[in-house]
Amino acid sequence: MDQPACPTVQPHDDALIIEIQSKTLDEPATRELVDFVLEEAGTRPRVPIVLDMAKVRFAPSVALGALVKMSKSFSFEKRRIALINVHKRITDTIRVTQLHRILELHLRLDDVLKSRPTI
Repeated sequence: MDQPACPTVQPHDDALIIEIQSKTLDEPATRELVDFVLEEAGTRPRVPIVLDMAKVRFAPSVALGALVKMSKSFSFEKRRIALINVHKRITDTIRVTQLHRILELHLRLDDVLKSRPTI
């Protein structure tokens, strides 16, 4: 089995943009992502966290659960976490399971920056 590809940070003044490199957010990749997000979030405490999911094609329930948990955790800190470039199959799953009520979904980074926080 391949090692999960490490997430990367894309420089931006107004957001912490984390680009997910894995095609599948299986359990090891999800664990790595959560650890990475928590570590990087500590370095940029006042900006929204944006997860760029353009490369992700499959996110099972373990990944969606972790995203929900992070979203709720950051909301307690009055902090946004948003998903951008989400593949249609994943978006459909999020909507069918009503997780779009918890997870902030946007098409692009500009949409996140222009939108009002829901926190």
